[in-house]
Amino acid sequence: MSSAERRTLVYAIIAIIVIAAAGGSAYYLTRPRKPKVIKVGAIFPLTGAIAEAGKLQKYATEWAVEEINEAGGIKSLGGAKIEVVWGDTECDPSVASSEAVRLITAEKVVCVVGAYMSACTKTVSDSCEKYKTPCLNPLSTSPALTMRGLKWFFRLTGHDALFCKQHWDFIKELNEEKGLGLKTFATMEEDTEWGVKSGEAYIEYGKAAGFQHLIDVRYHRGAASLDSEVAKLKEANPDIVCLTMYTPDAILFVKTMYKLGFHPKIIIAQDVGFVHPSYKKEVGEMGYWIMSREVFNWDLATVSPKIKAKADEYKAKFGLDLEGCAARTYVAWHVLALALEEAGKKADPWKDLDGFRAALRDALENLEITPEEWAELPWAITTYDGVKFGGLRPGEAGQNIKAWGIIVQMFDDGKYYTVYPEKYATKKAVAPIPW
Repeated sequence: MSSAERRTLVYAIIAIIVIAAAGGSAYYLTRPRKPKVIKVGAIFPLTGAIAEAGKLQKYATEWAVEEINEAGGIKSLGGAKIEVVWGDTECDPSVASSEAVRLITAEKVVCVVGAYMSACTKTVSDSCEKYKTPCLNPLSTSPALTMRGLKWFFRLTGHDALFCKQHWDFIKELNEEKGLGLKTFATMEEDTEWGVKSGEAYIEYGKAAGFQHLIDVRYHRGAASLDSEVAKLKEANPDIVCLTMYTPDAILFVKTMYKLGFHPKIIIAQDVGFVHPSYKKEVGEMGYWIMSREVFNWDLATVSPKIKAKADEYKAKFGLDLEGCAARTYVAWHVLALALEEAGKKADPWKDLDGFRAALRDALENLEITPEEWAELPWAITTYDGVKFGGLRPGEAGQNIKAWGIIVQMFDDGKYYTVYPEKYATKKAVAPIPW
């Protein structure tokens, strides 16, 4: 091969390389880029005695995050998608704390959402406080959680002191309206953070409403038998019984109540164990006429088109009726998305994680959704009047002061209907219980 031919061949090879490189560069410059992700931790009871609640929270989380991401993600962060990193409390406060630390330090999440049981939420929020990471709580209701001086903890739902006051306002009105002659009450609760504080609130507000407290019965969560506890209630013979317990214990209580022939005039409960699908399936007609607080109920769909649309969507997606646990969790993720948008205007989570966590904390603290705005938001399906974190009691912080509930009662078709307050009620309460 002559020198001229060799030069021609070299030039040809160089040209091919240049063209290929240019083509490759064009591909990398024009191909769709995978959007960045922003990690958020979700700590729920995915295993253990109340894993059913964790399953409902997981469904609601997946539902909400899918909506947020499909709507363009966090726009102030270039459309970043939320990536959920899961944690399991195993219904154990020490495990819950360890999971929070793992999510914060190893997974580098910007925020932790959780953790259902108040005892677990207490340890999770303590860990978040230590590591200066926001903790958004959709469901835990122990009044003490927002009385600890924490700066990084935000609770979206109402707490049991608020709910207990609402219960006694309702019972007092019902007593006067129907002339029921109700005078005495008893309380029964599990011996956990949530149970004890709820029981104390029931007693405080019951006495303030003018009713006589006869007995307080505490038991260990997951007890094999409640015979002795229910026997104590029967012996005291109160007109009203106020209950705080999770699903397995609620089922056992109702069955024991029937077995021992205990028939109070009114039974009212703190949600949780008395509204989950497995409870209704297990107790059947024994659950008729028992009342419970809630922040969501299926019959709200009959008075709100947006709630009906979301309830139908949830049913189609998961094959279940939408209830309070899932509804509150779903709403929490959308509230968090609003705060993430604001934080994204102030800090970059990929360059300055600590700075972004602080910006997110500030965004949550300053977030305010008015009742008028709440009514227009398509995802705002709980009975809150909006969102504003602060305090209703001296020394309280991080509580949504616009969070209120409803009272529901199971009727003889096996469904819960809203009976209070009047603006949400679809049926009149039945009292006393027609044993």
